[in-house]
Amino acid sequence: GDQRDLDFANKYGLPVIPVVMPEGENPATFQIIDEAYVDDGVMINSRFLNGMKPDQAFDEVAKLLEQKTIGNRPMAERKVNFRLRDWGISRQRYWGCPIPMVHCEACGVVPVPKADLPVKLPDDVDFDRPGNPLDRHPTWRHVKCPQCGRDARRETDTMDTFVDSSWYFARFTAPWAHEPTDPKAANEWLPVDQYIGGIEHAILHLLYSRFFTRAMREAGHVDLAEPFKGLFTQGMVVHETYRVGSASNGRWLAPTEVRLEDVDGKRSAIEIATGETVSIGPLEKMSKSKKNTVSPEDITDGYGADTARWFMLSDSPPERDVEWTDD
Repeated sequence: GDQRDLDFANKYGLPVIPVVMPEGENPATFQIIDEAYVDDGVMINSRFLNGMKPDQAFDEVAKLLEQKTIGNRPMAERKVNFRLRDWGISRQRYWGCPIPMVHCEACGVVPVPKADLPVKLPDDVDFDRPGNPLDRHPTWRHVKCPQCGRDARRETDTMDTFVDSSWYFARFTAPWAHEPTDPKAANEWLPVDQYIGGIEHAILHLLYSRFFTRAMREAGHVDLAEPFKGLFTQGMVVHETYRVGSASNGRWLAPTEVRLEDVDGKRSAIEIATGETVSIGPLEKMSKSKKNTVSPEDITDGYGADTARWFMLSDSPPERDVEWTDD
């Protein structure tokens, strides 16, 4: 478990039994009280798995389940888990591909006829209120049912961007084709020789690109099994994190909200607005959730766009993270 599990257990008075501890600790005295232990270590309180590394323990459990049988069949069979999950394609927002479906009270969900494709989003939408502006549009969502001709309603959800990013490389080979692809052009240009992207896309985006490619092959749009010959995952831009309060009840601060100080060689941080002491966290990928982002506009305004580009290119090899600093 992680910190959330520990907080839940402590809140409701549930027993906390550690099953992994750091190497060298005494299993008789090791406890987890306020902070979850999430690093590597050795198994404890786990019977025949005690003393093993977690990966080794996983293998031992898998072997045991394969050896035990129920009705002449093994209790379990080891398989590769590609982490390919059902991914909801719909989003309640304007920016996305329309879902070409019509909702009719008499006929149910009816696809838009091929002759009426593509469905185009209206230009006269407003973003002055929260929510999906397509739900509020006075005319666009109101249509006739393609089957019975009665009043019906367009689907106002749009597709998530992964639907496009999973096959755009095939479309780019013939962007003006009337069909999704021109198989001749796609087969001439594809597969992509070198794909460059962040490691955060390796689990979902790249797997879905392979899934789309194979589905398109079955439908006759392309004649290849794999979309990319080579993959290069560049490093992240990382920055320190700053937080006031505890791990469970604290709040994150942006770099612009913090004043860094150096006293006798020791770094410390203060929240500018309140004067509270700030905990300086490790270098992590820039993210909105932890507020450790730096505005590109502030960088280009202060140093110029070319200087920013040269820094990004020269600071680290492309496969390593860039540790962002203003120093």
